[in-house]
Amino acid sequence: MSSFGRRLVVTGSLGLLACAGIVGLASGLVVSAVVKPMLPYPPLTVILVVILGGFSLAEVPLMVYILRRLALERSANRAAVHGLHALYVCFAGVYAAPVPLLTGNITWGLILGSLAVPRLVASLLFVKEGKA
Repeated sequence: MSSFGRRLVVTGSLGLLACAGIVGLASGLVVSAVVKPMLPYPPLTVILVVILGGFSLAEVPLMVYILRRLALERSANRAAVHGLHALYVCFAGVYAAPVPLLTGNITWGLILGSLAVPRLVASLLFVKEGKA
């Protein structure tokens, strides 16, 4: 594996850790009763999960394409690719956090947060280093 690929793994792992921290913080606030869920209704939970999960999955091909194009265009873009990669993987936690905070349903929040893994796998499979 090239140094570019190793850095993708490292930045993706940092993104996974950040995602876990965001979802863990949101879930912890609900469990400790610091935040009282405003919308604890199962039908609203399902609607919120479908909308946020849809956004989370819909941006995977777009972001992989963007990261791939940035990596292939110039070697000077490597720092931007790695930074965006970490944010991209982490952002699944941003989509997941409102579910436990608004509905109190931690399980669905964890499921949405786990969408960071397919984000990481997709980018590791399809983002390749350009020729310098």
